[in-house]
Amino acid sequence: MRYLRLATCGSRFQNQPRRRLPALTPSVLCLMYVLSVLCWPALCGETIYLQSGEEYVGTIERIARGRLHALIGGQPQAFPLDQVHRIEFQRRRLLDEVTKASELPQHMPFFAEALAPTTDDLRRRFPQAGYIVTAEETVLTIRANGAWEAKSFYAWRILDDRGAESAMRYIHYFPDREEAEVLFALTVAPDGSVAHLADTAMKDEALYPRLPAYNFRHRLRFTLKNATIGATLFLATAHRGRASLLHPCVLDKVFWEEEPALKRSVRLAVEEGAKDLVATATANGPKDWGRDGLWEVRDAPQIFREPMMPPAEAFAPRLLLVYPKASWADVAQAFSQRAGTAAALPTKGVPPRALFDRVRQAIRLERVPLAALPDGPAPPATVLVRGYGNDVERALLLAALLRGAGHHADVILARRRDDGPLLPSAPHLRAFSEAVVRLTEPDGKVTWLEADHEDRGFGELDPEVQGAEGLDLATSNLVTVPVLPPAAEAALRTVEVELAPDGTATVRDAYKLTGRFAADYRQLKDLTQDQLHKWAIRFVSGEATGVDLLDFTHSDFGNANTEERLSFTYRVPRLAEKAGNFLILRLPNARLSTQDVGRSTRERDLFWRGVEREEATFTVKAPPGYAVYALGQKVEKRGQGWTLAAEFAPDPAAQGLVRFRDLWERSALTAPRDAYAAYRDARIARSRLRGEVIVFVKQ
Repeated sequence: MRYLRLATCGSRFQNQPRRRLPALTPSVLCLMYVLSVLCWPALCGETIYLQSGEEYVGTIERIARGRLHALIGGQPQAFPLDQVHRIEFQRRRLLDEVTKASELPQHMPFFAEALAPTTDDLRRRFPQAGYIVTAEETVLTIRANGAWEAKSFYAWRILDDRGAESAMRYIHYFPDREEAEVLFALTVAPDGSVAHLADTAMKDEALYPRLPAYNFRHRLRFTLKNATIGATLFLATAHRGRASLLHPCVLDKVFWEEEPALKRSVRLAVEEGAKDLVATATANGPKDWGRDGLWEVRDAPQIFREPMMPPAEAFAPRLLLVYPKASWADVAQAFSQRAGTAAALPTKGVPPRALFDRVRQAIRLERVPLAALPDGPAPPATVLVRGYGNDVERALLLAALLRGAGHHADVILARRRDDGPLLPSAPHLRAFSEAVVRLTEPDGKVTWLEADHEDRGFGELDPEVQGAEGLDLATSNLVTVPVLPPAAEAALRTVEVELAPDGTATVRDAYKLTGRFAADYRQLKDLTQDQLHKWAIRFVSGEATGVDLLDFTHSDFGNANTEERLSFTYRVPRLAEKAGNFLILRLPNARLSTQDVGRSTRERDLFWRGVEREEATFTVKAPPGYAVYALGQKVEKRGQGWTLAAEFAPDPAAQGLVRFRDLWERSALTAPRDAYAAYRDARIARSRLRGEVIVFVKQ
């Protein structure tokens, strides 16, 4: 589920005359009818549970003379207190008086269409679905004074046990400037009985209460009752607030999800005075989509997750509504003024690497998203004093420190690639979640820096930020964060294996790592020496038993070096199997997983996290008196943005010496689906070759 985000009202929306809203379609009128014409006074509010298991819904009047007096169905009734198990007090909501499915407004399509099909028919139609959304309708109302209201209506049928998890729902909101409420939430069981949402199943919780600087965003969390197979669930919610340039109202809706839907729609109702203040952008939708302010998709298919799959925003119908409309220059200026992006903190003469390490090590990272800060990030001076910040605040601080030292540094707000493509025709601040710093040296050399993690080194970038779209706050232009060369995201492995006549092997295994490969190992800096030693034993014992670790060295991971190094020396008993005059060996710890290419076909294009380069060289030395008898094959393959070259080769100058070299490089971030077969063949060929045996024979 996606939700609207709000900010406070700006002066440009105040004191506007009230305008008439456009006419709504009959289906939307039916939904709004639930909230207006059918808002009769609720006749019930509390649920009385007896020791016998019976339940009564009504209104408690009083407790007197050892009896509980209540109105049940409009009739007075009394219960002995010793027979009452518990009382569940309930907030009044719409349709609270409904106790059976037949009492729902059957003339309304929202209810009637959801209850009409049988569960067996839906299972036959959607055999792999956990639940089926029969209707999901959102009505977004925009007024010229900056106020907005989103009312969402959901109806879905549970088809199997895993679909029961869909009963857990939530709404994110900022309580100081927004309102969020559940209008009605009820479950119709297969037998037609109706269960209502209990207040005890609702919780309004702060997402970041530990830190006052981030204690803004709340989550209204609740769970609908009795979400069993065959049950139909109905939910209506309302989310209200006021919008401004810095705090826009944003609806970013993807109409395909991981469960199918018979109908999903968004209706936009705008006062005449606000029509020109709403920006609209769509992608992957029908040609005439959005006519008369209605965006609707029927029979939305189920998205099946695949390895290396692009985000749904890249291929599914998508709608983006932004209020108020703005230009990228407006967005950049509003953010810069609030966050102090032009600030410079006095650090004269300090080199960039030292300033980067200061932010990386001295400013504690708090994983709070930019969207959770209603007023934007704190100014760099504030972050420096308090000693912590999220990734965007740390980037702003780094830029301010660099400027104070006389370096030229600019901040770029970036949209992660896994968040889907940017829709540039509807500018808004919530399009971005990351920030990177562009450092330009006097000779024109440019280095991109990211302060999103303490294990991120100088000049390294998150794979999901490489190639991402961003907003240059200095120029207000949209830019693309560069993709690092594969050599900057590389793993170089050198292995020397010396065999004894009984098959025991002494292995020297060394790694040189850059980029994300290096960052993955820097977390080892937090281990004690004993923990690190145990980790090293587990690492080299991945494919063998009885391994004896002789030596383990590594670079100082705490420094976040440009290149991290690890070196292992260990002994493996019977690594080579002895069979008569033959020694049969498989390369140690060389196995590669092909799980992500297990399927022979796929539905979507290929989408990778950053580039990569992996190079491994194995040198195997047989015992004296042994010669090479059999080796594996040679493989060379090329595809759309990737290459593979792997080969076993004997050393002509030394008897019993074999070298295996494996080079894999991928510079592409995406590839069409048609390229999958060749990519899969190369991955399988590489894995198979690494698993082939080397056979030595005694002379």
